[in-house]
Amino acid sequence: EKNPEDCLIAADAEHNLSFLSSKLSLSRTIVGHNDEILDVKLIPHCNAIIVATNSPKIRIFDLETFSCRVLHGHTATVLCVEVSPCGRFVASCGKDKTMRIWHLETERCVAIASGHTEPIGAVGFSRKASRYEVGGKAAFNGGGAFGITASLDRTLKRWNFPGADDLLTEPGQVDMPAAASVRGHDKDINIISVSPNDSLVASGSQDKTVRIWNATDLSLKATLKGHRRGVWDCQFSPIDKVLATSSGDKSIKLWSLGNFSCVRTFQGHLSSVLRIRFLRTGLQLVSAGADGLVKLWTIRTNECETTMDGHTNKVWALDASSDGKLIVSGGADSKLVVWRDNTRQIEDDQRKEEAEKIKLNQMLENHLYHQEFDEALVLALRIDKPMTVFKIISSMIESGFDEEGKLDGLQSLQLHVKTWSMERVAKILNYCRDWNTRARHVPVVMTLVKAIVTTIPVDQLSSIDRIPETLAGITPYAERHFHRLDQLYTNSYMLDFILVGGGVVADVDVKSAEDELVAWEASSKLVLPPTAIDGRIQVGGMDYVGKINAKSTQLTDSDSDSIQSIGESSTESESLDATSFG
Repeated sequence: EKNPEDCLIAADAEHNLSFLSSKLSLSRTIVGHNDEILDVKLIPHCNAIIVATNSPKIRIFDLETFSCRVLHGHTATVLCVEVSPCGRFVASCGKDKTMRIWHLETERCVAIASGHTEPIGAVGFSRKASRYEVGGKAAFNGGGAFGITASLDRTLKRWNFPGADDLLTEPGQVDMPAAASVRGHDKDINIISVSPNDSLVASGSQDKTVRIWNATDLSLKATLKGHRRGVWDCQFSPIDKVLATSSGDKSIKLWSLGNFSCVRTFQGHLSSVLRIRFLRTGLQLVSAGADGLVKLWTIRTNECETTMDGHTNKVWALDASSDGKLIVSGGADSKLVVWRDNTRQIEDDQRKEEAEKIKLNQMLENHLYHQEFDEALVLALRIDKPMTVFKIISSMIESGFDEEGKLDGLQSLQLHVKTWSMERVAKILNYCRDWNTRARHVPVVMTLVKAIVTTIPVDQLSSIDRIPETLAGITPYAERHFHRLDQLYTNSYMLDFILVGGGVVADVDVKSAEDELVAWEASSKLVLPPTAIDGRIQVGGMDYVGKINAKSTQLTDSDSDSIQSIGESSTESESLDATSFG
């Protein structure tokens, strides 16, 4: 790579770029396309994953750089992979009916197991890391590490591994014979899982059952029945004596290994649940389904804590790190998605945000105490407190005095508006639209709106996004409030009439009061012009109601002496003329 002229770059049919040195040794591979991802496993003590991608080649990705190494050896598609707990060995099985054991450091196939008559679709390793150091006769007799495979021929086989030293010292590939074989299920076997203490093996099948086997001789221990469709995955808890299973019936079940009964059922996926894993200390589950969703469950509450949407097709592959901080998923959409646990970061951010909020609230109270309204308004808008902003605006209006000591709230508010940015104006107008829905806020809101529209040019206001729409939203409620005030003021003249007529008030000039009413009606202007005038007449104790458009022709003097029917009658009985009244 230091001398590009000395490198040979080869592209293959799978869109991979291979960098070869002058001696034709492979130095680096760039993967251009992942086919459908069938299985994925995290490699312990190494920030990498091993992936089966509907290809004879096995890919190992570095999670930091996503650079790739490729293992060659299988002659047909690889269907499943497994990693030893020590992180030194990986197994791969596929349609060539063999299981291959690979040493990761040297990327060499050190052992091969053959004996199945159909493609191998599931594999599991012993979970105790110390077993991989056992060699010799002890390993041959079953005291060392072992692997369990399941095939489309519906059989399970146990393979005893030689010790790690024996595998690495052999120059070629070690042929491993099957130590035990048993017919497992009546239909295809989808998954194999080995318990943390290596004493039990669980297998899930399309026959809707999960079977528990003794790991030493593959003798049947129990059969778990309860799913209504095929079982896609099963996993032992790292802490408790329970087994989790997922099925095509869209459910996840938790089984007790004491009496082999179902103790919990989780439902929430919209399609088949294809993969499950325990997280942390066995208190949580993560599941992946054919709906493309990855869900996190809390076992104690039976609730789905969160749903992660990162795929557009079935999620066939899922694995989690031993500390539960990292989850990797892969699916039919050819995506590999890495999920990291950011719970602690979110909690830290929430604590910092809460502390900052307390600090800002204290500063806000201090500014209000010292009547520093501009500084208080900035803080109230920053922490998004609409009612506090309303109180500050009210205080700004009340704090304005003219030279005679009288309140002049509008001018006081205009001085503050001149210093506001357009962003602040837009946010305050948005608050005004909400405040204006309540009658008791109208005086402050109308004063504030008037201060804004009389201080800032109209063209500048209209050029800002959402301000014209916000003002249009304020108008209807303003019209309603003004109409209510007009009605109240009009009705006050009726009170004067009653008081004068009853002799309660004797010194009121009725003529001047009438002139004042007429003058007020002539000078008052509505925010929006009325579109219709309601009319009501009473004849013989019955009300007749109708509408006249404001633009329609007014009644002439010749029509004023006759009784008019306002509006159109819906029936003939409601149509009356002048002669019917006698």
